[in-house]
Amino acid sequence: MPYLLAFVFLLAAVSVRAQDVHFTLHDYNPLWLNPAQTGAFSGSGRVGGIYRGQWYTENGLSTPSAYFDVPVIRGFRKYDWIGAGANLISDRAGVGGNLTLKSNYFGFSAAYHLALDDNRRNVFTLGAQYGSTSYSLEVSNPMLIQQLTIDPSLGGGGQTQGELQPENMGGSGNNETYSDINAGVMLRSVLDPEKNNLLEVGVAMIHLNGPKRNSLLPMSLADSTVIDSTTIGQRAGDAERRRRATLHGHARLDLELSEKWRFQPSLFVQNSSGVTAASLQAWGSRALKPNMDLRMGLGYRTGDAAQILLGLDYEQLRVALSYDITLSDARTVTNYQGGFEVSAAYIFNIYKKPTVVPTMLCPKI
Repeated sequence: MPYLLAFVFLLAAVSVRAQDVHFTLHDYNPLWLNPAQTGAFSGSGRVGGIYRGQWYTENGLSTPSAYFDVPVIRGFRKYDWIGAGANLISDRAGVGGNLTLKSNYFGFSAAYHLALDDNRRNVFTLGAQYGSTSYSLEVSNPMLIQQLTIDPSLGGGGQTQGELQPENMGGSGNNETYSDINAGVMLRSVLDPEKNNLLEVGVAMIHLNGPKRNSLLPMSLADSTVIDSTTIGQRAGDAERRRRATLHGHARLDLELSEKWRFQPSLFVQNSSGVTAASLQAWGSRALKPNMDLRMGLGYRTGDAAQILLGLDYEQLRVALSYDITLSDARTVTNYQGGFEVSAAYIFNIYKKPTVVPTMLCPKI
């Protein structure tokens, strides 16, 4: 019964612990980190993306993400401004090559940046985000489908072929969808203008509206005796569960150590479905040229993984790589494979052409 057990295990995990994705390079995915990050940069526009792969030879997790944001207009006061943006997150999780859980999130965000002084050295930001998540479950292995159609008295799922079609399994023919409302606050403070020392702290709440996530489990299978309430963690036949709010807390420092070196530690805390994880990172930045910095660092995520970090800043372009070394018991299950991420972000500027007023000069002057 290995296929049926894998199927039941995944559905139980989906129904009970629909935890949010996490990123090692969290500072490189600002709109996911906190809606208050929208438009929090110096420039005309910013575009970026990040890709996370985990347990890749085991058909594990792949999570690409992309975003775009701009500071659109001035706020109600002279030194305030409003930012707007959008981000996309696609998540794909496989189990043994037979089952694939897919989810896609697309959201719009806006933030109001309130300058606390005329030089914008201290800025308090309020941000909000509205988005939609669609998700589906695909069964790709004929042996698994055959297993699920065996009579329950023989240990099977007792399903019909029609019940296992994609449109009845949360497949592409009938994706489930729910809406999300997220919000966050952030404070950015320039500690030393001459050295460009910076402190940034913020907190965000995801799934504030407690959206209902429908089960991907067919009702006939949920009602069968093969899967009872103790397996699922909820009453059989209960097709809806509300998503609990997820907390994102983050802080980072950017400090000058010498003419060539900067120290850039960061902290990220995520509480999702009652599970809390903290990621502490220590970055060091070395100036190679006036417009080029090499960034290196190490990190640790509590109870999970050590992190190796590498990045390069060249003018308006930022790129980074990371690798997670799994330290938990999961390393034996995943054949000692970790996770990796690659990211890039670019800030562009649009300059207005100056208006030149013609001047008539007297030739006798």
